[in-house]
Amino acid sequence: MITSELIEGMKESTRTSTPSSGAKPKGDGEICLRPSSSVFLGDQQLYFTQEYLATNSLNMKYVVYFAACQFSGPIAVIYAAPKSWFIWIRTISGRILKRDLPCTDPVFIDWTRAHCLLVLSKNGRAQVLSSIGEKVSEVFFDNQVSDVHECRTFATSRGDSGIAVMDVDGQVAVVNSVSEPVIWSMRPPYSELPTAWTAFQPHSQLTHILLIFEAVFLMGCQGESLQVQNHASVWVDSSTKYVKCVVDDARSRIAMMTENGKIQVGREKVSLSLSLRETQTFFENSKSYETIQIVSIDLSTCFCTVEVTEHDIGKCINFGWVGNSVVFVQMSSSLTVFVNVSARRKPGDEVLVYEKMTANARISVEPDGIRLFESTRVEFVEAASREKIAVLNRSLNEDGAYLYKAAQEMEQGTGHNSFAASTVIQDMYKAIDDCISTACDTWQPEEQKLLLKAARFGMAYTNTTPDTTKLMRAIKEIRVLNELRMVRTGIPLTHRQYRIIGDTCIINRLIDMGSYSVAIKVAQWLGGENCESVDRVLLEWVRRSISKVSRSNMKMDQPALEALDEKISAKLLQFPHVSMADAARRAIEAKLPELARLFIRRETDDESHVAVLLQLNDVSAALTKAAASQRPQLIHQVVRHLMTSESRSSYELAISRIPLAQCLYQDLVRQEGETRGISSRQMLALLEQASDFERQTLFHFDVAEIERNPSERLNALRRAKDAAKSMGDKAIEEILNDVSAFAPLQIQRGQADMSVRDTIIEIADDTAKVAQLKQQARLNDKQVLLWTIEGLAKKGKMEQLFDLAQKRSPIGYAPFVKACVRYKRNEEVNKYFAKANGYSDLVAANLAKKNYVDAAKLAYDRRDREVLHAIHMKSHDDPVQCPRVKQLLNSMDQA
Repeated sequence: MITSELIEGMKESTRTSTPSSGAKPKGDGEICLRPSSSVFLGDQQLYFTQEYLATNSLNMKYVVYFAACQFSGPIAVIYAAPKSWFIWIRTISGRILKRDLPCTDPVFIDWTRAHCLLVLSKNGRAQVLSSIGEKVSEVFFDNQVSDVHECRTFATSRGDSGIAVMDVDGQVAVVNSVSEPVIWSMRPPYSELPTAWTAFQPHSQLTHILLIFEAVFLMGCQGESLQVQNHASVWVDSSTKYVKCVVDDARSRIAMMTENGKIQVGREKVSLSLSLRETQTFFENSKSYETIQIVSIDLSTCFCTVEVTEHDIGKCINFGWVGNSVVFVQMSSSLTVFVNVSARRKPGDEVLVYEKMTANARISVEPDGIRLFESTRVEFVEAASREKIAVLNRSLNEDGAYLYKAAQEMEQGTGHNSFAASTVIQDMYKAIDDCISTACDTWQPEEQKLLLKAARFGMAYTNTTPDTTKLMRAIKEIRVLNELRMVRTGIPLTHRQYRIIGDTCIINRLIDMGSYSVAIKVAQWLGGENCESVDRVLLEWVRRSISKVSRSNMKMDQPALEALDEKISAKLLQFPHVSMADAARRAIEAKLPELARLFIRRETDDESHVAVLLQLNDVSAALTKAAASQRPQLIHQVVRHLMTSESRSSYELAISRIPLAQCLYQDLVRQEGETRGISSRQMLALLEQASDFERQTLFHFDVAEIERNPSERLNALRRAKDAAKSMGDKAIEEILNDVSAFAPLQIQRGQADMSVRDTIIEIADDTAKVAQLKQQARLNDKQVLLWTIEGLAKKGKMEQLFDLAQKRSPIGYAPFVKACVRYKRNEEVNKYFAKANGYSDLVAANLAKKNYVDAAKLAYDRRDREVLHAIHMKSHDDPVQCPRVKQLLNSMDQA
């Protein structure tokens, strides 16, 4: 909570020195391009890079609560004013994202990995805010806990963050994911509060809670009770009290801190028989110490123990990891101590400590280092990688260092020295990779250029054609990192952080912060002009611009809408691949339909245009647009929408105004009538309404074909005749007139369900009836003769059939053969086959008898390839004859 000294200091300061005063905020800081400094801490080298200077606008002096988002995200600070609290959100460079956001009784703030700010109040209510201060959600711990004592956030395997809250009674309430809050709790068996505790989620495991009561370790996970970790006794120092524990970024190790131990000099234990003077001498030769222990996540193994005697680190205000082998201990706002805790340390090795003086410093922990926020600057501290140490320190026997030296000599114009340095290199490929990796890890552009030149210079000395993929990728990524580090953006990502979160997350963060122009630039560099990320950035900008206007009290009259349309459209039209329909959808979501109509006028894709008009329920405009596009699919889409949203009278009236839509609607009704059994009256009414006599005629034909009632069938034929007459087609009218006149006679004969062909076949043996039917139906001689031959063969009237064949047949004798074969009058077949003459008649007769080879020979002799090919296709039914016919066909082709 706020100390009285801090409150008094704020009261005594000028009103312009505190951000809550309402005065104009100070400007952003400025980027620092000075070379990084470094110190060796045993086998570790710490690099100190000043990122921004003149960051007075951060007002770190008056900060009560401070939190910085991991991966170089925004920072949030809470200032106190009389009877009120205010949250400010800024980028690391000092650019304000949100100011004077009120909050009530905050006790803890931190950022989640989803780029959201978590603000926990004393009563256990947590607000989740976006990076620009918009409320995202709330988590209510107040039903689970009493007043909040402490809080911890932890990373999850899903890439999200969880939160654990301890109340003043020692009960811990946990949420595994802030985005999907489900609260569960644990209560320790002791009444006092733990001296140290933490929450973590090992990879692919449940969330664990670790509570330490001096030297007693309890651990439990969700669904289980807390258990004493007896296996930790092999390394636990029971004579001390554990006061800090921090899990590393990999969630595989825990750094522990103890306080108030005693290390004896010269003796192993105190004898009870010592005199008072001897006892006093003993304690003068003793000194207090604190230890830092690095243990495995399951507390089974202690990797390293470091005893610190120069500093009372047990009373530190902050404690955490710097990379993998160094920890920091912030003793005060003006002193931070770095300690080497490498697993390579051996018992008895010298304790390696580096002291860093600061001014009003706040610390944020990153996966690869820490960031120091001081009164006037921001500095990043990292443990250097192997490649960076090798190249920049000119280490002996390191090929990367020689290649970098060669590039420096070349830059200075001393080419002979450059060549001499390059000849010493043993593994040129490793040297190239080291220079590229170091270029990505450096902050200063000039040093980056020189290292990249060194890598390109080394490629000239390789034995094979160099693979420039890694170099080109590094150039692209360095370009992005340098842009993000600019003051206007304020995201000083390191290359290792960049590789962890990836391209998509970077663009998402820029969108969240409202840095749309930078997000578009980065998306284009990473994915090209037509990258999907560019579309996403633009549409999010559109959504936020429209939402901002819709939430404001501004009167949205037509001129204001047109001005907003011009502003947004001018930007979107610079990117032709971005659909204006998407902008219109965002306007619909913001309940600004008139703005959506302005947007959609500029849309060139007909399908998207029609879809948005349907969303606006502007059906007439959608139908007109679909018809103008001459795309039946779009018209069907609109018609379907009408049929589900409007009454039949309304949509049929709208459809009737557009002929193409009317035709497609009729087809749709016809199809649904066939599949769903919809009444044909609806279809006929549509056709009569549109005066479509051609389709009316076809409709009555269909009815006559499927109708089983003879009288109804006759009525359908008569209506078809009337429709044909109205259409003015004389030929169809005459045909229908004959058919409608013939139909009553069929009914009288009891043959209403039979066609003309079936009727003649049925009465083929009665020549008088056949002649009468021929006259009534106006049939030609050839058709009647064919059907009579078939009818006689079917009925077995062989004598009448033979008498018919005695006359010279105008159609040849192949139909006689075919009819006898069809109705299995095998004894009669050869009789008529002998009468066949002429090329066509003989071929047809042979095909009727399935004598494919004989038919093929006739065609082959005539060199009639078309007929021979047709015979070959028919012969596939006979696997014996087919090859012989194929042989004749091939012979003709080769001739």
